[in-house]
Amino acid sequence: MNERLSNQIQEKFQHLTDAELIDRMNKAEDFSYDDEEVELNRRLALGGLAWRWSGGLYSARVEVFTPEAGDDQ
Repeated sequence: MNERLSNQIQEKFQHLTDAELIDRMNKAEDFSYDDEEVELNRRLALGGLAWRWSGGLYSARVEVFTPEAGDDQ
């Protein structure tokens, strides 16, 4: 990703906590969370964490986890 774009996304969400960012993703319409996803990926990677959707089709929620070697789910 372009560094300038990455910095713009980071600045856009600097006022939100991780929990608030996750809440925005959980409430977003389908595929309307691209910028939030980029920022959450950046933040979680700093701490060695990742995220995935969990739950069913109508109850999907962001789940933060510690990826293990070979854990791609």
